[in-house]
Amino acid sequence: MIKGGVFGFGGVGQNMTRQINVSKWHGDDTRIVAVCNRGKPKRDLAEREYNLAAYDNIDDLIAHGLDFMLIVSTSHAHRDAAVKCARAGIPFLIEKPIALTMADAADIVAETEKAGVINGVNYSMRYGPMYIRMKQMVDSGALGKVLSVWARTFRGHGFYGTGHRHRAIAEPEESGGWIVHHMCHVVDFAIWIAGEVAEVYTLTLSTAPPELDSEEIIYSTMKFKNGAIGTVSDQIRSLRDHSAGVIGDKGGCSEVNHGIKGLLKVNYETDIEFRPPHVVDPTEGLVVEDGLKHFLRCLREGAATNVPVQEALYSLKVCHAMRRSAHEGTPIRIED
Repeated sequence: MIKGGVFGFGGVGQNMTRQINVSKWHGDDTRIVAVCNRGKPKRDLAEREYNLAAYDNIDDLIAHGLDFMLIVSTSHAHRDAAVKCARAGIPFLIEKPIALTMADAADIVAETEKAGVINGVNYSMRYGPMYIRMKQMVDSGALGKVLSVWARTFRGHGFYGTGHRHRAIAEPEESGGWIVHHMCHVVDFAIWIAGEVAEVYTLTLSTAPPELDSEEIIYSTMKFKNGAIGTVSDQIRSLRDHSAGVIGDKGGCSEVNHGIKGLLKVNYETDIEFRPPHVVDPTEGLVVEDGLKHFLRCLREGAATNVPVQEALYSLKVCHAMRRSAHEGTPIRIED
């Protein structure tokens, strides 16, 4: 039996526990056996509804005897949990962002590299068939040299000023603000597609009180070291939507929502103007895995995951540069 722990028994932690223990989506050989949560009501829930051991600190959770850890707490607590897991030799899957500060994130990377433990970051776009197919088209050269990339997301929650007060907006000391907490998904995607970033320029707007320093609408331009340019944007508004695309010197592709199924629209420079695009089912021929399934497979195989903490450290660096750009009203260079 592969025994797992959950650090942070909120919505994500409970959902992953149900997948593993109740729905058995990840096989009969894997089980969550213990959790840690700072709030007693959720510890009581874990004991009562899931028959799990429940602790109020990471040290006792680690001492329970675990084969892996799911670090899905609020982000400000990630550093200590990840570092202690690494030192104990426990593989872990960690939610984004891996930490709020660059120093804490660097500690996670250093301790993980030193211990050599399997680790993964739950950047959901990395596991989506649509975006995997885009990445394959870029890597294969089908689109030629990447010239531009874009990604935009609308969270579908609502604004602070209208009473829809997302915890990440109301408690930026624990979330890092919306760029670090949520927009990191599309920032990571853009880096994954186009490479390292040279410069960013960011504009933000928020209905929250200024003292919260938490963005609700973000638009950012990106200049990449390979010469490509891009835009990423995020909004917490009530509309829920998502789109992304890539343009190269041989062709381009973009996401199309077709009912409940997403399709990939592709055009090549050799196509006749105004001709209908090539439409691709991104799931065809792919083995689809979410972040949890991918991590557990790598754990069983003793293999590295596709999204190690080192890559999340870099995307956090770019997110911090975007916040700085918004504060200072000027483009910010990304230093090596």
